[in-house]
Amino acid sequence: MSHVIHKRDGRTLEAIFRHPVTRNLAWSDALHLIERIGAVKQEANGRLLLTITAHREVFHQPHGKELTAEEMARLRKFLESAGVTPTSVEVVEELRTAEPAATLDMVVAVDHHRARLFALEGTAETASTLRPYDPHHFLHHLTHRQERELRGQREPEEPSYYSEIAAALAPARRIVVLGHGTGHSDAAAHFETELRAKHPEIFKRVVAVRAVDLSAVTEPQLLALAQQALDSSASASAHVSRD
Repeated sequence: MSHVIHKRDGRTLEAIFRHPVTRNLAWSDALHLIERIGAVKQEANGRLLLTITAHREVFHQPHGKELTAEEMARLRKFLESAGVTPTSVEVVEELRTAEPAATLDMVVAVDHHRARLFALEGTAETASTLRPYDPHHFLHHLTHRQERELRGQREPEEPSYYSEIAAALAPARRIVVLGHGTGHSDAAAHFETELRAKHPEIFKRVVAVRAVDLSAVTEPQLLALAQQALDSSASASAHVSRD
């Protein structure tokens, strides 16, 4: 699987694999890279648990701001074992301050097994259209997997699952999230939580999260639900402006 990272993290990855060993790589930069493609968890014993897909590595709480030569070697070996090297990733521009396309609204239908992303284009005078949207192939590998149970619970997705969906939503002006399920099985609610915590700029553009039976809804119905949510959001904003 090819991971998608921004240029900042690409520079960090290159530094980790550089020879001779880089002596001034900041822990904050290394952890930012891992969080982009996996997960970092602070454990109760003060250690750091790094996870990329099924690969894990535990580091003692760093005492300094920069990695030691030994820590750098361990981190490089961990990344290699997970298949993450400077030649295996896709590096893209980070959209920090650029405004999303003026007419581009997006809807994502997400569950724990796949994400379907669509662009809604049009105005009140012209009919909207619904089309797949994945220009940088962020979601090409998030294909449907056969459902199976693990001790009665859902199959866990890869740690990068929600981050890559978020990256694909970066060009959107407004976002509608559709999903089904309740509690731990509600991928839409989980995705909303992940956006709030890790991608606040994209989270601010979410105008609605709706529950829908994704196994039964058609694409025209997705369009209608998303358009209804967008219209409701626009009406609410107009009402606030008048007040």
